[in-house]
Amino acid sequence: MIEIVLEIAAVVLVLALGIVWGMDRRRTARPAARIPAAMARCDSPLPSAAARRFLGRLFAGAFVVRLIGVVLISVTDAIRSLSLSPDSLRYHEEALAIAEEMRGGFFNAPNWIDNGWFQFTGLVYYVLGPDPLYIQLINILLGALTPLVVFRLVLEVYGVEKLARVTALLVAFFPSFIYWSCLMLKDPLSIFSVTLLVLAVVRLRRRFSAGTLAAMAFSLLMLLGVREYLFFVSVFLIVISYTPVEGRRTIPLLATMTGVVALIGVSTYAAGFGVFGMDYIRQSHYFDLEYINQSRINISHGTGAFFDAPEDAVWGESAGSTFRALAAAIYFFFVSIDLTQIGSLRQLMALPEVLMFLFLLPSLARGLRYSWHHARQASLPLAVFAFGLLAVYGSAATNMGAMFRWRMQALPLLLTFMVCGAFVHGRGLIYRTLKRLDL
Repeated sequence: MIEIVLEIAAVVLVLALGIVWGMDRRRTARPAARIPAAMARCDSPLPSAAARRFLGRLFAGAFVVRLIGVVLISVTDAIRSLSLSPDSLRYHEEALAIAEEMRGGFFNAPNWIDNGWFQFTGLVYYVLGPDPLYIQLINILLGALTPLVVFRLVLEVYGVEKLARVTALLVAFFPSFIYWSCLMLKDPLSIFSVTLLVLAVVRLRRRFSAGTLAAMAFSLLMLLGVREYLFFVSVFLIVISYTPVEGRRTIPLLATMTGVVALIGVSTYAAGFGVFGMDYIRQSHYFDLEYINQSRINISHGTGAFFDAPEDAVWGESAGSTFRALAAAIYFFFVSIDLTQIGSLRQLMALPEVLMFLFLLPSLARGLRYSWHHARQASLPLAVFAFGLLAVYGSAATNMGAMFRWRMQALPLLLTFMVCGAFVHGRGLIYRTLKRLDL
């Protein structure tokens, strides 16, 4: 029954977005004429003095809010007593064992690939002692830095400081961003790395910089450590992001793309993965359809399961099963919980945010359309990574909790388009609310 509901919901969602797009097309007022009325475009992609003061206050506010969250979790022992994050407990236990191995002189260097967060947590325990608070402080620092990266990214793409401020505020204080960065998980580092990587791609498309190239390398290295498959997926998405979509810049972009592609190919070959990681991809279970299907079946359990019978909705089994898997992936990537069956405290906590996210979906369509017409080259990497991550996690997840957590890596990019679309629309409750967001 739930599969049929999801399929219908997916179709309705697509139709609704299509209707919004069609209605916008018929309006006589053009987005390009409205957006400067609400926001002044900056002459430089660099933050002004006022923007730098704003970023300082934003970082402090985001850090303090997360610190309060960490203190509450520590004092109440909410992770254990409310079962908020069983994975945090697993990271703690694994890190204790790794720290003990390090005290015995065994440092497992190869295990830093893909299992790097276990190893890093173990190293922190080895140096400072086995207290989860150390890792939580690192995570809230990363969580407070991410909005600053988002601000620079939006300013680089649109050149509109108001858009950058509002998007950064949402990333700083969106409930799930606060929640996940207060735990011991690797998600804050992964979110920060993906956002920084997209910023580096946008900047390198415009002009070469050794510092920007170093930021790209750092981001890819972090992803290789915490989520190995994302490293190779990101390499592919980087190449797609350099597709020339504006004729006047085709030659410069092709030249830059050739250089970046050659650099990535040499780097992956030197690291022992083969050119572009093809040797690894051919051998890795992460790119094995049978393994992916089995993983989907394994994580489909509890009140958060997409399907009552997950084996009936696997990739490649039949046209029907593939469509059910696709419909559920798209639906839960955006909705994240089953609105008709909220069966746990974590799902109830997510409900306000999910409703807000659904309320912003029409703005997502408007933002994507505006970006295609008016910021095509600069915004292309945002769209490529946002929907590329949708495809990656949609192919693997069959559990709402996992999807809600994994989609956080794409959420800063999706919020960028949503905020842009709300300002392009120039009316309504969302627009008036976002327009007032300023510090």
